[in-house]
Amino acid sequence: MSQATKSQDRCELSIDFIENDLIPEMAQDRCFCEPNSREFVEFESATVRLVEMSRSSEIYRVEAVVRFSGEPVNFPLLVKLFPDGEQQPSTAFDAYQNEEMFYSKMRLKYGNDLVPRCYLADLGRYGRAVFVLEDLEAVGYTQADGELDVDQLKLCVEVLGKFHGRGLRLKATEPDIFREYKAKMLEVILTEESIDRFEKKSSRLIDIVEAMQDTELTEKVKRKLSTSPMETVKRSVSEVNEVSTICHGHFSHDNLLFKYQNGKPIDAKVIDWQTMRYCSPAVDLGPILLYNTSDETGPTELQATLTVYVEAVRSEYPEIAVERLREDIIEKLPLACLILSFQEHISDDKLARIVLQAERLNVFD
Repeated sequence: MSQATKSQDRCELSIDFIENDLIPEMAQDRCFCEPNSREFVEFESATVRLVEMSRSSEIYRVEAVVRFSGEPVNFPLLVKLFPDGEQQPSTAFDAYQNEEMFYSKMRLKYGNDLVPRCYLADLGRYGRAVFVLEDLEAVGYTQADGELDVDQLKLCVEVLGKFHGRGLRLKATEPDIFREYKAKMLEVILTEESIDRFEKKSSRLIDIVEAMQDTELTEKVKRKLSTSPMETVKRSVSEVNEVSTICHGHFSHDNLLFKYQNGKPIDAKVIDWQTMRYCSPAVDLGPILLYNTSDETGPTELQATLTVYVEAVRSEYPEIAVERLREDIIEKLPLACLILSFQEHISDDKLARIVLQAERLNVFD
């Protein structure tokens, strides 16, 4: 049987499962009801189409219709399934476990305003992992196209600051719960397999700096990366201190959706919570700051955006050591440069400009 035929069969089985088992059972279990609702609920229909299929996930868009006391209500949904019977990457199920913990447990403490609504997050009831989320695109959210503009970046770091701030507050006020979340998170990025892959790209940053023919800068960068780029990544990610918190782990344009009004972004949601880790908030913030700061305004703009982030953290956790938080993020901007250098879609020219931005903040001294 060809791979195309296998994929087609897999898709048909999943669509049948969603239409005839998953959504009807969720309606019966009152997953679509508001809290304390007593209305009579019945499933009417589900229209399903494939969005994406890979070795590690299947994603489907669903238009579900559920009747409440006879009145039909539409629910635009995104269903993510763990592939059934496929040979997955070694960390694939670990990633689903992280995401399930976020939606089923952490969301209760962190709130619903930063993420899509979750109707179901289950690892075993259906024989495989299943997530049923609000389809953000169907309710007016879109992914950013290219670099973020000033308004998008401001909103983005506000959302990130709120998430980090809630984690820091939880760490201080309910440490047992925070420790439970931290202990259950599984490593899905810095695995042996991925480290081998990153090692092959790890000289890129040094190569770009050397090509700039600035001997002083080259020596500074090499000293900062001391042993090797990958050792610097592992060391920086594992270093924790009083401002460390639970981070998204792969906070990028791909995992952000914006809603607009009159051409201006008014809300942002974060998706794909599979890569969470306990570390410096710079792991999330640094790359998005450097990548989206304009060459012209450089350090001034970056510091202003950092202030927006810090104020968002403080709005959730007023006791935060503000200066220590700022210092931690600036100190780890070399890590952000390295993380960005692993991204193939970022050109050498763009990376060179990013390094110069970081140098203007004296982060390589």
